[in-house]
Amino acid sequence: MILKTKITDPLQELQLDGFKKLNELLKINHHSPTSSSMPLGVYAFRYLFCTQEQRREFDGNANMAAGVAVNDAVQWHLSNKIWSYNPTIKKLAPKENKKLSKDEAIQKALDKFMEYIPVDEKDREKKEHYQETIPQTIQQGFLAFEKIGANNSAEVVAEDSINHVDNRLSLPVVGRADLHFTDFNAPERSAAASSHSHIIGDAPFLSVCELKTVWQRAGRVRKDGGRSFASAKLPSTPLVNHLQQLAFYCFAMRKLNRIHPYLIYLSADDHIVFTEKNCGDLETKNLENYYEQLIQNCIKKERLLSRYIDLEEPEMILSEIAKDVEPNFDHNFYWNIGQKHLARAKEIWRNQ
Repeated sequence: MILKTKITDPLQELQLDGFKKLNELLKINHHSPTSSSMPLGVYAFRYLFCTQEQRREFDGNANMAAGVAVNDAVQWHLSNKIWSYNPTIKKLAPKENKKLSKDEAIQKALDKFMEYIPVDEKDREKKEHYQETIPQTIQQGFLAFEKIGANNSAEVVAEDSINHVDNRLSLPVVGRADLHFTDFNAPERSAAASSHSHIIGDAPFLSVCELKTVWQRAGRVRKDGGRSFASAKLPSTPLVNHLQQLAFYCFAMRKLNRIHPYLIYLSADDHIVFTEKNCGDLETKNLENYYEQLIQNCIKKERLLSRYIDLEEPEMILSEIAKDVEPNFDHNFYWNIGQKHLARAKEIWRNQ
């Protein structure tokens, strides 16, 4: 969910002096699981050269809008609480959710998706196509979460705000967990879990879920003028950046819970649920490795930023950063932000 209101930072007291200064100059006050995997040049432009308001102006695409619609529908149907911005306290907080029926959730998600404004003709065709397949994809999500017992849990929480401090970092890592639910009845997991040092006595299992969607790729224009679409293919193994994100949430929440991780992929025709039983990457020791990768990515970004702590002017800092990192403009996925902002980025690096 994209928030329209600026959120006050509850973590400033955790930052070291040098990074407090950078926070004042560049408004950089935390890492995130998403930004951690970005190349340095992309990260620099998005989070140092651009304000939060400017980032909200970046072009989206029909794939992203459809993914949000599916995620919302699943949360509206399953969750007891959904974290969102509370204007009274001016920060994120859990809010009771009146669960919608499956049909209600699908319709509400479709209505929201239809508000998305395509960025070009191809994106408009994708929007029209995804409008037809979003309900099927949401149904696959319902099936996937029923398979792992989320519909039977008394406590399902969506968009939980996770603020995590790693002592090797000057800044906290802040993220929003897609969905987690409490499972008090998991005897088949107890033996395996008891061998791990992070297990807390008789604490319930917390099933931590990351949800991803896969959409049909737009192909060539047919002779009749319509756009062809290739079938969406679910991955045979999880993607590394998705594993790092899941690992972060599991690691951040494991001090008080026994964790059971799930990485779920949906398409209009099928779904796949990766667990530690069918995917070695989700075993505890391997998730710890992926967490370590995420932290090392954050350390690299802090090393970059630490070079400029003694500089006094934001313009001077940004100029030096642009000289020190490559923008990697050939990475289309990260630079699909709209012509206006892309042109500004190219101008910045052209002038160095």
